[in-house]
Amino acid sequence: MEFKLTGIKNNETYILDVSQILYIETIERKVFLYSSNNVYETPLKLYALEEQLESQDFFRASKSSIINLGHMHALKSDIDGRLMVTMDNDEKLIVSRQYASGIKQRLGV
Repeated sequence: MEFKLTGIKNNETYILDVSQILYIETIERKVFLYSSNNVYETPLKLYALEEQLESQDFFRASKSSIINLGHMHALKSDIDGRLMVTMDNDEKLIVSRQYASGIKQRLGV
């Protein structure tokens, strides 16, 4: 069964398959869901989403973001033990040092 989340855009609520979501980010206490061509706001907190999505191939990348492993295109080492992740849509995201070993372990790198 496909896991669903709701996201709000232009005062409309959308029902999204989590497989559509590339990553989730919190900015100024608001949480956003990013698909390949849209951004949706969600009332859920990042820690709640992390718990709900841990069995769905998502991982915590930093204090403010969660990334979908299924949409990662490339991975490379960055300064200070961080990782630079390139997503399917060519967006580049940082995995902080604190979470870098966990993603390497999940990917077997």
